Amino acid sequence: DLLYATATHPGMMFYLDNWQSVGPDSQFGKHSGQQRPNARRLRNRPFQNQQNNDSNMMVNADNAPPPPRTKRGLNENYAREIMELHTLGVDGGYTQQDVTELAKVLTGWTIDNPQQGGGFVYRPQVHQPGTKHVLGMEIKEDGMNEGKKMIEALSHHPATAKFISRKLAMRFVSDTPSDALVARMADTFLKSDGDIKEVLRTMFHSPEFWAPDAYRAKVKTPLEFVVSALRASDAQVMNVLPLQQQLQKMGMPLYGQQPPTGYKMTADAWVNSSALLSRMNFALALTGGKIHAFQMDPQKFLHGNAMPSDPDAQIQTVAHSLVAGDISKQTRDTILMQLNDPSVTQATMEDPSKNQNVAIIAGLVLGSPEFQRR
Repeated sequence: DLLYATATHPGMMFYLDNWQSVGPDSQFGKHSGQQRPNARRLRNRPFQNQQNNDSNMMVNADNAPPPPRTKRGLNENYAREIMELHTLGVDGGYTQQDVTELAKVLTGWTIDNPQQGGGFVYRPQVHQPGTKHVLGMEIKEDGMNEGKKMIEALSHHPATAKFISRKLAMRFVSDTPSDALVARMADTFLKSDGDIKEVLRTMFHSPEFWAPDAYRAKVKTPLEFVVSALRASDAQVMNVLPLQQQLQKMGMPLYGQQPPTGYKMTADAWVNSSALLSRMNFALALTGGKIHAFQMDPQKFLHGNAMPSDPDAQIQTVAHSLVAGDISKQTRDTILMQLNDPSVTQATMEDPSKNQNVAIIAGLVLGSPEFQRR
């Protein structure tokens, strides 16, 4: 269902150019780029759309106009990405020939009036005729149904079950989930007809999910870190622009990843000295009142209680509020050392007359390794 919805979504077709793909031997492909009077007359005809059996899917009648007359050919972008990123995975067993053949299958899947925000439309006059061969399967000429058959086949492929299961395990368990866990999840995927709830249930009930080495094994992405820091500190966001600027500094600008692979969810993409320094600076600026777009009261970390006089007890009080008190001795010692550094206390607080220890400790805990992980 998800694969079909994305395959027919104008956003996906526009982003990966399938809307411009033309079968070389199609009615339009044979004559594209040529000055033909009848082509001009066809383009001036009104569209004659009819509904097919699927709701919200538009199928262009055979006598409807072709796309704008420009020199176009077969575009393989979406055919490649649907196998590499959405289903089989890069090691899923497909070849370049499979990519080309699948691209032919998906010709005719395009957008109605893209400059006006039109929806999905199937245009038979740009569909590549003839039989295609994809992943060892023979796909006989059947118009739009060819693409539906391939989406059905890809979504039920064992490589897809393994690929999706590994992605889920990487998201929730660790950057390098065990092959055994992935295999059990993939088996559930195939047996349940791709029911993601059942796949997740298999993962949640696995010993790998509850293993000690899986606890806080995942490093937060910059977006996860910034959002979790704001939530944990109960900050009120008055202006979102500084958030965008902070994410830019941390290497994860909103909607800024151009490749179709998207942002990585593994630690190697985000853990480096520059990125961690940016996170610490953000945390200290947030709790110290340096970012005027956010409003927060560090005293909330005390939950109405008086600040203990003992620095170690102060750290434990604030850490309990932010990370359930679960910080290492190394983190506690580092925070104690910073509290004894006058340059840190002066640089961190906008108003030194306030109880600065609460804000400093909160900022250092938010910047700690424990808070960086989830």
